[in-house]
Amino acid sequence: MSLFLLRYGELGLKAPGTRRRYEQKLADNLLQRLALAGIEARIERMRGRFFAHVVEGGTAPDGDSVAGVLARTFGIVSLSPVEELPAELELLGEAAAEWGAALPQGASFAIRPRRTGSHSFTSQQLGADLGAAVLAVRPDLKVNLSAPDHALYAEVRDKRAFLFRKVLPAVGGLPLHTQGKVLVHAENWRDLVAGWLLAKRGCTLELVEQAQLPAAERTALERWHPRLRSHPATPLEELPQLALRRKALGVAVGWDAQRMVAPPAGMTWHAPLLALPPERVAVLREILLEKRDPEGPSGKAPA
Repeated sequence: MSLFLLRYGELGLKAPGTRRRYEQKLADNLLQRLALAGIEARIERMRGRFFAHVVEGGTAPDGDSVAGVLARTFGIVSLSPVEELPAELELLGEAAAEWGAALPQGASFAIRPRRTGSHSFTSQQLGADLGAAVLAVRPDLKVNLSAPDHALYAEVRDKRAFLFRKVLPAVGGLPLHTQGKVLVHAENWRDLVAGWLLAKRGCTLELVEQAQLPAAERTALERWHPRLRSHPATPLEELPQLALRRKALGVAVGWDAQRMVAPPAGMTWHAPLLALPPERVAVLREILLEKRDPEGPSGKAPA
């Protein structure tokens, strides 16, 4: 069984009732995405964190990794493969020493401690004790807290502790299906990228396929948004009526300044690519196509 620690972002700022609802939807979305990828897993919820307990094997039939599926689930900000231990300093020190013993000669390292709950030790003591355990077996190593060659993260939560070595960026945003429904006026790949951005904000999408869509982007969007519903071509002026029938709150388009036209009244129109430079749109397209790793919130990798 492999264990992944999953972090979420802005949904943690919601009111308690909304937060619980969003957390449940995020857990459901994670299980759905993993199941569709052929990965057997169990999701555990803990305040501020999710844990994915994944049956060994970790790779779906199509070759996608577990980490890749998790990182591309809207609402997850970052994740880490972790090792779980009891929250006991002696056991954690032994694990840290084993980690340190494998580091290259003369390398620098840091311990990144974090603690939640009531314990007989502070976060500062936790970091100091684990660092001392490493130096006891590898006195040639150097402590560098600002820019280490290697870092060991120790997160203690009540009676459980989790050790990990890396933090992988995920897509962020809000859990899919927590906001309203939006139609996507889909003529080309830009419209699909625009829809993807609305899905990242938690919207449920329905495509209105106004033309033959590029297969790569169309298939990719359905991986991010499983069971994506579509409608046949519909004249622009009739989209408000279709949106009303489908109880959609708006229509998304991928138009730029040259393509922008005055849309029909009676409906909210979303053009998230309108002010973006072409190079930024190209990056978003690569993320949609899974040719580039997710960036995390605001385009930044997590610290």
